[in-house]
Amino acid sequence: MKNFFILLILWCLSISCAPFSKELMRQVDESITFQEVKKNPLTYIGKQILWGGVIVETKNRPEETIIVVRQTELDYERRPVDLHQSFGRFLVKYQDFLDPAIFQSGREISVIGEVIGIEKIPLEGITLTVPVILAKEIKLWEKAPKYIYVYPWYGHFYFYYHYPYHYHHYYYWRPYRPYR
Repeated sequence: MKNFFILLILWCLSISCAPFSKELMRQVDESITFQEVKKNPLTYIGKQILWGGVIVETKNRPEETIIVVRQTELDYERRPVDLHQSFGRFLVKYQDFLDPAIFQSGREISVIGEVIGIEKIPLEGITLTVPVILAKEIKLWEKAPKYIYVYPWYGHFYFYYHYPYHYHHYYYWRPYRPYR
């Protein structure tokens, strides 16, 4: 009975953590990297991919929305990481209206879709040739909260320095109050 509850909890955790549907994840070829598609996009037309990055711009057209994304690597949750490193940009086409106020510049996004070709986009006097993805599912990630780290003691290995006495230092743990 105990094993049943452990398996039930693990099963619930496994389905609750997935940002994308299992059917689409089975279709994705995770061996295809952004760099490979960028070098020769026409050979990957029709392939299902999972990419992510940071939104640069969102444009609405009459029957679709175009999102310009600066590509980054994804972590185990399929969330963009290393936001300061990129191998380029790609376009996401979505066959419905997406509000530019929600899908605004700087937000993190992950996309499952099909490679449908290439397109040229202008960028400060130059023209970039970027892969185009027809989105099947989009995950817009929540903005990461800004944490204030407060350490509970002062110095490294505090209690080892004062082994026999274990008293609290002047900088002992206290709540951080930036405004008094």
